[in-house]
Amino acid sequence: MHDVIVIGGGNAALCAALTAKESGASVLVIEAAPKEWRGGNSQHTRNLRCMHDAPQDVLVDAYPEEEYWQDLLKVTAGKTNEH
Repeated sequence: MHDVIVIGGGNAALCAALTAKESGASVLVIEAAPKEWRGGNSQHTRNLRCMHDAPQDVLVDAYPEEEYWQDLLKVTAGKTNEH
């Protein structure tokens, strides 16, 4: 039984799921998209534009897949899988 069920795995849905989880709810995200399309336009959020003093101010390192997976396991308390 889950406190919150989020249908879809796009940016808004993932934000809702994270907010619910951070508030202490048990969350289930249901996504129908194939693996390569999961997350919807979230794959493009690195392209956000904002005010900055110089181009170098906004450069960040890559988010390695293994680091992302470990973060995901931590956030979901290990209740996730790669399928």
